[in-house]
Amino acid sequence: MELQYADDNALVALSEEDLQGILSAFAKAYKQLGLAINIKKTQILHQPPPNSSTSVLPPNISIDNIRLENVDYFPYLGSLLSSKAVIDDEIHHRLSCASGAFSRLRKRVFENRDLQAKTKILVYKAVVLPTLLYGSEAWTTYSRHLKALEAYHQRSLRKILRISWEDRRTNTSVLEEADIPTITATIAQNQLRWTGHVIRMPDSRLPKQVLYSQLVKGKRAPGGQKKRYKDNIKTNLKKCHIDLKAWEDMATDRATWRNLVREGAALYNDDLCHAAQDKRRLRKERATTKQVQPKPPTTTFPCPHCTRIIGSRIGLYAHLKTHKDQEGGQSYSTTSDRR
Repeated sequence: MELQYADDNALVALSEEDLQGILSAFAKAYKQLGLAINIKKTQILHQPPPNSSTSVLPPNISIDNIRLENVDYFPYLGSLLSSKAVIDDEIHHRLSCASGAFSRLRKRVFENRDLQAKTKILVYKAVVLPTLLYGSEAWTTYSRHLKALEAYHQRSLRKILRISWEDRRTNTSVLEEADIPTITATIAQNQLRWTGHVIRMPDSRLPKQVLYSQLVKGKRAPGGQKKRYKDNIKTNLKKCHIDLKAWEDMATDRATWRNLVREGAALYNDDLCHAAQDKRRLRKERATTKQVQPKPPTTTFPCPHCTRIIGSRIGLYAHLKTHKDQEGGQSYSTTSDRR
């Protein structure tokens, strides 16, 4: 299978032999047209099955007897593809790109006191957020990814609104002041809108075939399973209060689906904000109602001849010996008062 876009071409194969044959055919066709493949920019990305051993040798693919480089990840159309089929590297790449976009506009826009905060937020939504969430429609996110994105979102908004950590502001109040939703709700909205586009595609289109297809061979390993894109969509439908049984029929109407997704994402965002407020309130209540543990009773030994309090029995014996030496060897009896 080939995925061509402008002068970029991605070849996908199920085996090393198939990939070598496809690549050799492309190289031969390019030569006949007077074109050449840039070997330095051509790389091989091997994605082994999840349950395979780590000792699998990398594929040996060559063009004109020149072996191509094997890599763990490479960028394609702005996204970072990984050999482990995870988006950890992609999230780091998106954060780096968004930070660069924010830095380029920092002095001109975000730190410009002549501009209103609303204008700065509009620029942030038009430039930084699309850079941060580029390709999020196809992400399979875990909580660690959403936390990293939400942390960057909060840092950027606090810089724009000139909110310091000394102000003791909650994340919910920052979002309300900026009038902007959470990253989690925004990603859910993007993914559901893209899923609606896929549903409306003809059956011959590759994205729709991938969405509805299932593996013929292989089985999932026992224990905790890796999240699939379908699991992500199902979770987003539940969080956005969309009927799981009728969503495919509703997605066939573009206008209806867009309104439904927008309203559902707004409800999801409200639920996230209310959950954060409830969590903070419960934490405050536990802190205020926490009783101070009483200190354990201490054992003291008062001297029977003076007002001094001795902290140990051995110290009391030494103290009484001092009295005995001072008063000419007179003996004393000891008493202890345990408090």
